[in-house]
Amino acid sequence: MQFVVAANWKMYKSPREAVEYLKGFLPKAENLPQGRKVIFFAPAIDLWVVQELLRNTEIGWGAQNCYFSEEGAFTGETSPKVLNEIGAPYTLVGHSERRTLFNETDEHTSKKVQALHKVGITPMLCVGETLQEREAGKTEEVIRRQLHIGLSLRDPAKEVIIAYEPVWAIGTGKVASTAQAVEAHVVLRDELRKIGEEQLARSPILYGGSVKPDNAPELAAQKEINGFLVGGASLKVDSFLELATVKR
Repeated sequence: MQFVVAANWKMYKSPREAVEYLKGFLPKAENLPQGRKVIFFAPAIDLWVVQELLRNTEIGWGAQNCYFSEEGAFTGETSPKVLNEIGAPYTLVGHSERRTLFNETDEHTSKKVQALHKVGITPMLCVGETLQEREAGKTEEVIRRQLHIGLSLRDPAKEVIIAYEPVWAIGTGKVASTAQAVEAHVVLRDELRKIGEEQLARSPILYGGSVKPDNAPELAAQKEINGFLVGGASLKVDSFLELATVKR
């Protein structure tokens, strides 16, 4: 199974800044470890320049969000059909900030997964509990529900990547302990196996939540963790390069 390291730039970087970043990153990333996949999730306005720079490389890229209709009167939304037309291989779905700040539901995520599969884009489905849910002992219940509903309308023949991101550890400087991260990954892997499809059983499960160069080696050493979804530490070339090349 590939070890996937994905950068989520969130609402940072103009097209000019994206070009500067990738021109600095690409020469340093020519010798990634074998079996390593790197993906950049850029703001929608940057996607055209990102795909141009990454066109002839092994580096992946994608959008941070999309709508679940191909077109229509949905001001400000991004069409999966358009993402496919410009060649996007991946799109984030259900990131915690979409859920908490923009009130997206599990049903929204399932429709987005379906829409992306329809046009041939691989979704990276994000799941994770809030601090209140963890303190109430509901972590397993929440992530199983988010995963199950999020995958309910998928195309069984197509790939999905999963990202576990405890909401309380995103942008806070807090990190789930290795044991907490592994425990959640075991739950998610169990849920994927219960669905009973070979394609899903092989889906990578990434950890996201204040991943940095100092905590990445211990997390990467866990066989249950198949990669990282990186926010703040992806904004600087050198720190993200450390994560992209971390030893397993």
